[in-house]
Amino acid sequence: MFIDTALIANSTGIAPGMAAQRAAVTRFNNARDDAKKAGLLAFLTGRSNRLLALDKAAGDHAASNHHYLGTYAVPLRQIRGSEARTKDFDRSFHPLSTRTMHRWMSVARARAEGTPLPTVELIKVGEIYFVRDGHHRISVAHAFGDEFIEAEVIEW
Repeated sequence: MFIDTALIANSTGIAPGMAAQRAAVTRFNNARDDAKKAGLLAFLTGRSNRLLALDKAAGDHAASNHHYLGTYAVPLRQIRGSEARTKDFDRSFHPLSTRTMHRWMSVARARAEGTPLPTVELIKVGEIYFVRDGHHRISVAHAFGDEFIEAEVIEW
């Protein structure tokens, strides 16, 4: 659900920046709650809910054989791993700790205020994408209910 912070600010007398901050806090808390629920479900079912690690999924030889695919919209559901940050987000890119909260909320506020965000950088291995840069932007895109994200893609 998209929250129009300008409308909230005008109808409640809250400054637009404060409304965006409150909306970002709410979204972050909801995403953390979703992470806790997903973690519990993963524990109960014995399935992993962790992001895949690029080095384990691609092997050592893959890094030497790569090519640039360009910039295009990537389905969020196909982004399943990370080059380096597998402990910060779960497989659905819910934040796993409050350690990422400040950066996450900064991205969420920018998104809510309509500030253009840079494209994310992904590595494609088979049909799965791994994040090189843009973990918070992907997490926020999930929280806003997006299905796609604009990305620069390198294929291994």
